[in-house]
Amino acid sequence: MTSNVDRISFALRDLVATDINNGTIAGKKAGGFIPLADVPDLVWKNLPSAVKGGRDTAFRTGPEHTTHFADADQPRPSDQKTIRELCMQDPANVNVAVWQEYYTSLGHTDPGDRGLLPFRVWQFFDEMVAAIKAKNLTRYVAAAGLVAHYVGDACQPLHGSYLADGLPDGTGSGVHSAYESTMVDRHDTDILTALTTALKNADPHPTVTTGQQVAVEIVNLMDRSAKAIDPKTLVLAYAAVAMKKGDSSVKVTDALWAQFGQQTVGLFADGALTLAMVWQSAWNAAKGDTKLRATTDVSAIATGALQALYEDPGFVPSLDLDHIGTVLQSSARKES
Repeated sequence: MTSNVDRISFALRDLVATDINNGTIAGKKAGGFIPLADVPDLVWKNLPSAVKGGRDTAFRTGPEHTTHFADADQPRPSDQKTIRELCMQDPANVNVAVWQEYYTSLGHTDPGDRGLLPFRVWQFFDEMVAAIKAKNLTRYVAAAGLVAHYVGDACQPLHGSYLADGLPDGTGSGVHSAYESTMVDRHDTDILTALTTALKNADPHPTVTTGQQVAVEIVNLMDRSAKAIDPKTLVLAYAAVAMKKGDSSVKVTDALWAQFGQQTVGLFADGALTLAMVWQSAWNAAKGDTKLRATTDVSAIATGALQALYEDPGFVPSLDLDHIGTVLQSSARKES
């Protein structure tokens, strides 16, 4: 993974907003390689006619979009419980059928409204395990780099909330971009400095053995994130300083940083440690050490080989909640 860090994201010295934006925009325009962690947004959330490898079925529409979030904090009418609460009470509720019933109870029957983020990470775990068992490091690195995006989504409170871009009445509309993009870009150096310190002495998260357990850990990460920064509190804090819809001014983002900056660094640290746990868990589950230690030259993977994988719509395909259960291998083994 160390040898392929620049395939997954950017080297630490280049992990600043200007370099990231310039690098990804140039790569996208030229049809060249995009760092794997950015692929789900910059490649897959596009029409294939516009970007090679795009997975949308219409403009800004397609199953890939639902894999980036899960509105896990909306109380269901019957008992006012949220799916996050149900899963925290009983990990067995991290189950596709349970989530389907939850969304249906809320009237969310359109596939685009049924977010499935934890199950997407489960799907990638299965792919990483299969890749290691096949002694295919290219597939493993590709899947590991791509799943970084979704674990990153899970450590951001707005990706786990029905208040993702404001209250239902429109209060705080624009908070998502102002907080996750503009504020982070403006304080990138502050974040990197604090994050390096936070991770230096951090204990690794315990590994797990199955895809379902990985999905449970993603729900746990979403729960910790929402408790660190309550989505409604964030929305109202934004609304209190924004002068117009979508206000991402320096005044607004600095106010958000002053209130939530320290917690945000903590979210990034938690996300990084969770990602490492997912990678290591897949490697352990496939007995990667014994299969690959003496048989594979561990070095940088050719970017062309990685790009060919992520441009293939059949590689870890984007599926909605009503179809993803068919590819979750550990679930299938348990049911059989």
